[in-house]
Order: sequence, then C-alpha cells, then structure tokens
Amino acid sequence: MKKSIIAFAIAATVSAGFAQACTTAVYGNDQAQMTMRTMDWFGQDQAVVVGTGKGMATQYSETDGVETTSKFAALKIESFNPGVVAEAMNENGFEARILYLGKEAGTKFADDTAEKPNVDAGMVPTWAVDNFDNVADVINALQQVDVVPTGICDLPNHEGECIYPPVHYQFADASGNAAVVEFIDGEMKVYTEYGANYMSNDPAFDQHLKADAEKVEPNATINPLDRRLRAKVVIEDLYTRNVTDINKAKLSLKAVGATVFAGYDQLDKEVNDIFPTLWTNYTDRTNKTWTLDRYDSWAAEQYSFEQFDTTAAKRVVLGQNPNL
Repeated sequence: MKKSIIAFAIAATVSAGFAQACTTAVYGNDQAQMTMRTMDWFGQDQAVVVGTGKGMATQYSETDGVETTSKFAALKIESFNPGVVAEAMNENGFEARILYLGKEAGTKFADDTAEKPNVDAGMVPTWAVDNFDNVADVINALQQVDVVPTGICDLPNHEGECIYPPVHYQFADASGNAAVVEFIDGEMKVYTEYGANYMSNDPAFDQHLKADAEKVEPNATINPLDRRLRAKVVIEDLYTRNVTDINKAKLSLKAVGATVFAGYDQLDKEVNDIFPTLWTNYTDRTNKTWTLDRYDSWAAEQYSFEQFDTTAAKRVVLGQNPNL
C-alpha cells in the first residue's frame, strides 16, 4: 500500500486529537443520487427524526441572527440533548450536515462583525435546508453571513459545559454537486472539487485532498483518513461502472456503510478508546427518502416527506430510538 510522508503526517495529526470518525460519501450519476453518512460519537446521541414544514419562522442566532420564513419542508436528524441538527434534507433533495472537526485541525470560526448578520455554527444545516436547494446558492449565502461559534452544551462526556463548536460541513444537492466548508484559523475554506464527495473528520480537508493527490491507499483502521478513503474506493467503482439505476446504487451504498462502520465495542487503537457508529443514514435524493440504521436495532427506519404535512409550519417528530 502506498503510504507517503503526507499520509504519515495526517495519521499523526489524527492520533494526537480526537478520533471521531463520522464518514460521508455522496454519489450522483443521472437517476442514481445517493448519500451514505455515519454518526460516530463516544456516547449515545439520542437521535430524533423530525419533519419541518414550509413557513416556519426561525432566528438562526440569538445575537443579530438571520431571520427567515422557511421556503422548504425538510427532514432533520436532531442529535444530543440540545437538539443539534446533524443531518438534514429538504423536499428538493438538498442536503446539509455537520461532522466533527476539532481545534487540533485548526477549527476557528470568523469574528462576529457589524456588517453581516449571524448564523450560529450549530444552526448551519437547519438554515441551509430551510432556505436553499442547491450547493451554489448556499455557498454564496455563507459569504453574506457571519457563522459564529456559539457554544454547544451538554454533549456526552461534556455534561455541564459548553464547548466551542468542533465542526465542519458538507452540502449536496439533487444534481450530485457537493461541497465541504470549514472554518480554519478564522477563514472560511470552501472545497467543491472532486473529493468533496467524501468526507470524514480530522485533519483539515486540504490534507485529505493531498492524500488523494498522492494516491494514498486506505488501511483497515477506524481513523478518519482510512474510513474516508475506503468509502471513496466503493464510490469510485460506481462511477467506473457508470451505475445510473437508483436501486443498484442503493445496494452499493450499503457496502459503503459496511466498510466504514465501527462496531459499538470496537476499540480505536489510535486513541485507545471506543468511538462507535451510532447510526448510518442512507439518503435517496432521487426519491427524497431516508433509510436510518441505528447500531442497537435490527429494524431500519424509513422516512419520507409523505409522513407529515409539508405545508404546515410546524415541527413533527417522526421517529425516536426505540431503545431509549
């Protein structure tokens, strides 16, 4: 396996910090529009699936926050006690999600300025799917606001404290366009090139792209570098075979989920701790549906916009973990 100096440097960066290893893979080819995403965290996130209708009035930050009436109905997965939306898709097939990216990777949001209204870092996916339906528009809108680092409170193993948002974002639309957005040392970094379809956690995304350029091959660890590269191998095979049938793509996306899944009791030897896959979500952007597979249940959950009134301006709980 080809391992470059860059790859060893990335591995060292990962092992020095948290090894949260959420992973995403976006595939888009004609009628086959699919995404796989895992949620990995040390402690149960109590994920709740909700539907929100059009016309909901929301302020996205308590301080000089952007205020809108939502243009689109959306499915959202609310994680953790504060109800942070980790994963979201609106009725036009536009997706937005949060993944972990720690301070060790350089995560630092921009300063709050008087010239622009604010969106809280934890509210970005909600703001995105409520108001936009394609990657280009949300990237343009992000340049018109200040994404501010309001603390995220009471996360598992951080009960009783509020921590600086250790996050970055991925967006994907119904055409298969994808973007990764990070805030590194106070500057917004936007990646829309090939490679933004595959995402994990530390280090910063430019280092993942360097690994791509050097054709680094994945190992079998559950650290973010290897999991992203394993997902990429399967998705690249789909493109090579030119899979355009959504049902065939779904089967291959199950393979992606399997190759990046971390069993609940699997030890991450990079940090000598356990960072399990709490759930895996499969997004069908063609049919605008979700298949949610929780680690502690054999029954995958199905969600669609047919399960709630998309024209009613309210939040409806569609599903909760049956074991909590």
